[in-house]
Amino acid sequence: MLNKISVNAYAKINLYLDVVSKRSDGYHNIESVMQSVSLCDRVTVTLDTDAAGQKITQDFGESDLPCDETNLCYKAAKAYLDYFEIRDFVIHISVEKNIPHAAGLAGGSSDAAAVIKALDRLYDKNTDIEVLKEIGLKVGSDVPYCIEGGTCRVCGRGETVSKLSPLDGFYVVISKSEKESVSTKEAYSRIDLKKESDSKTSFEDYVCAVNEKDNDVIASGVYNIFQSVMSDTLSDTSKIIESMKKDGARAALMSGSGPSVFGLFESREVAEIAARNLSKSYFAEVCTLV
Repeated sequence: MLNKISVNAYAKINLYLDVVSKRSDGYHNIESVMQSVSLCDRVTVTLDTDAAGQKITQDFGESDLPCDETNLCYKAAKAYLDYFEIRDFVIHISVEKNIPHAAGLAGGSSDAAAVIKALDRLYDKNTDIEVLKEIGLKVGSDVPYCIEGGTCRVCGRGETVSKLSPLDGFYVVISKSEKESVSTKEAYSRIDLKKESDSKTSFEDYVCAVNEKDNDVIASGVYNIFQSVMSDTLSDTSKIIESMKKDGARAALMSGSGPSVFGLFESREVAEIAARNLSKSYFAEVCTLV
């Protein structure tokens, strides 16, 4: 018998992102406020309960993502199956991709989180979310947050995720140049060489503003250390930020290690005008907060 579940895998933006130290295990400790938005992939996981063996297949439609063991969806399925010592499985993972690839929006991590949540429902485990996040961390640093979702404070390499007051009062425009890309490895290496400190709202003050729903500070205090170290290589990204601000964004900032940009707008009408102007040259989408 085939059991099938479909799950939305939401993109995330970083309202605040600082890298505070390099760890002995090669990862970096971060301080971030993450927010999920309505732009999403659709992940469908099918479990064949009649078939025997060990098989995981994947389909990403027209995307050129690899359908092999290197994909985060495959790694997520394996991590879940290994954790529960499930040795007999025939699983198919199908993903309808809408989130731009390698854009700083956690598209791959969100897909992986959706696979973990779908498998937990298919196997009727009702696993505690903290355990699911523990499994997700084996797959990638952003996966625990993507399992939690919403408005969250994220620290460590991504393993410390705690809920904040839900953000409201904003529409979000996501935009990305198809011509620009960012090597995450290069971005982190630039941070390791960074000497000077940026002028910014402190992380704890920003978290406090989110919890107090102070949208003025939430907008004025957005911060991303990657924007300051990568801006000289991303001319289109800078143009997108300028365009958003010109069209009424309360804030515009690169998300993650880039190159995608998000803008915070107080009305859907203004957000749609900004997205329409950007869409003449770039990918642009109006999103709601999730």
